[in-house]
Amino acid sequence: MTTSIAIPDITTPAYLHAYGRINGVVIIGEGLADRHFRLLAKAIPEDGPELLRLGAMEGRHAREFIGCGHHLGVKPDVALAKQLFGPLHELFLECDRAGDLPGCLVIQGLVVECFAVAAYRHYLPVADDYARPITAHILQDEAEHLNYAETWLKRRFPELEPAMSSICRRVLPVTISILQAVATDMRAIGMDPLDLVASFFELFQDSLETVGYDTRTARRLIVSAAASTMTKASARAVMPSDDLAQL
Repeated sequence: MTTSIAIPDITTPAYLHAYGRINGVVIIGEGLADRHFRLLAKAIPEDGPELLRLGAMEGRHAREFIGCGHHLGVKPDVALAKQLFGPLHELFLECDRAGDLPGCLVIQGLVVECFAVAAYRHYLPVADDYARPITAHILQDEAEHLNYAETWLKRRFPELEPAMSSICRRVLPVTISILQAVATDMRAIGMDPLDLVASFFELFQDSLETVGYDTRTARRLIVSAAASTMTKASARAVMPSDDLAQL
């Protein structure tokens, strides 16, 4: 999907208001990623140094995106972002308390990282001159985070598949809901939300296949989440009609 959207005027009140909401989501998302990787470092002590390194990268990303907002004179809407990310963070903590490492890694290492990569790829073409190089560098970092989770889960896939499928069914609707909540804001800063969702689904399916799912099963997990949280028109716009017909 290649919808063309003109780069907006970054000085208008409408743009700055929407940017503040998006900026808050990005800052809180990166901050929670830092916290999640630090919790994973405690749960997987043999990989502790690497996970702490990944967490530190996420913390740096949050600070860099704060700087992007400051550059535009925008105050991030942190309260909104905390509200939107609350259910996803609570789901991660639930898995952490239960010792459910597959659940933690699917949430943070696959879903959140695919979410971030899709969002930053779609923001990059319409980013202002200050934010563009920062976003490009952060995109490179996120690939490392995906790689860690994919490698860990792939080694253990046969015994972990049921638990992974279960958490996917719970976390994907939560993630899609975050995107839906800021769809109008994405349009205001030049991003097409349906294009972004389609990219997220594609990236997440690729990750599922990397860890061991066959294409059909991976696709059905995603289509099920889309069907349960999106309108029929929106779901048709981001998923092949043949997939939706299977549900």
